[in-house]
Amino acid sequence: MSTIRGSDLLSETVAPIAKVIQQTLGVNAELAEATSIEITMLFAHLWGGQVVYVPKGVCIQASKLHQKIFDDWTGRNHHEVATKHGVSVQHVYAVVKRMRLAIIARDQHDLFAPPEEEELP
Repeated sequence: MSTIRGSDLLSETVAPIAKVIQQTLGVNAELAEATSIEITMLFAHLWGGQVVYVPKGVCIQASKLHQKIFDDWTGRNHHEVATKHGVSVQHVYAVVKRMRLAIIARDQHDLFAPPEEEELP
């Protein structure tokens, strides 16, 4: 496990963030760097002086993959989707089930939920 000093951490994040901004948004290098500096300074303002563990973002990466799997799924192409994304067919079934349940939960109200209590004046 390596430890990066605080000032190094901030200075080393500017260039990679600027690169992502430039590639994702298609802006010029100067604007991307200025935006990256603002983001880095916001990070320093929000978390400066604290001991912070930065996770690797596995959940975000997994949710992006799950969304891609679900978007590619047509209902009859489990094997094709599994091959395309390098996962098992069972994993595709599990992802589709989870994503469908999430959509249903988002779009439909629970018919059997207890009624909300009214606040007394």
